[in-house]
Amino acid sequence: MKKLIDRHRDIEYTLINIEPDTWSWSFDINGKTKRGITRARLDLLAQRRVCTLIDRELKSAKRTKPREPG
Repeated sequence: MKKLIDRHRDIEYTLINIEPDTWSWSFDINGKTKRGITRARLDLLAQRRVCTLIDRELKSAKRTKPREPG
């Protein structure tokens, strides 16, 4: 079992190879933990998919952030 811990846009994420071609991932944004599974033959492809998910979550969090009065 291979375990990778890395950072993308200052968000730490974890990838764990649970089966051949199957990776479990998790990361925290604003106190909310996101977890899931992705299928990828290569660890770099799994990392890229998690980075894409982090970008999507950051964009969503930015969009729903309330505006400050002023």
